[in-house]
Amino acid sequence: MTIFSHGMKERVYMTKDLNRYRVNALAIIASSAFAGGNLFIGLSMGPLWLSLDPIDFMNGFGPQFMRFLLTIMPLFLLTLVGIVMSLRLDKDAPEVRRIWWRAIFAYIALSLITLGYHMPENLRLLAVGYTSAEAEAARTFWLLGHIPRVFLAFCIPWFVFQAITARAPDEVPDPL
Repeated sequence: MTIFSHGMKERVYMTKDLNRYRVNALAIIASSAFAGGNLFIGLSMGPLWLSLDPIDFMNGFGPQFMRFLLTIMPLFLLTLVGIVMSLRLDKDAPEVRRIWWRAIFAYIALSLITLGYHMPENLRLLAVGYTSAEAEAARTFWLLGHIPRVFLAFCIPWFVFQAITARAPDEVPDPL
């Protein structure tokens, strides 16, 4: 048991409650940041890419892709860690577990779209192997295919939030 003092109130937490708070925080923060990153790509980079000549887009895609990969991938992996650890902590709460599983299914669906379409397309764009017309079509389909990814990316923190708040009020640790 750990005791924390905050102002005039003293709160007592069990170690498991602190662990729950930490992994729930990891799940909500990482998944929200991941969703925001996907939204940024769609709303900021998408219009920029559409304004470029298709060959210029393809030639500049490599450095941009690497920057996205190095920022988005850690958030994507931390999201999974936070969700799986939170799911394990709620092993005795079937209603809450069902919500965690929804988050995992959204994560899996997003992963399948990414691995099945976007990553292979990214690799083709990195190889700079398209004609101008092919690069234009690839860019358009890439951006259209990104829309369901953004939707699923925002479903994940929504389900995480629902799972965290689905616990009885006396079971949710107060961080202060």
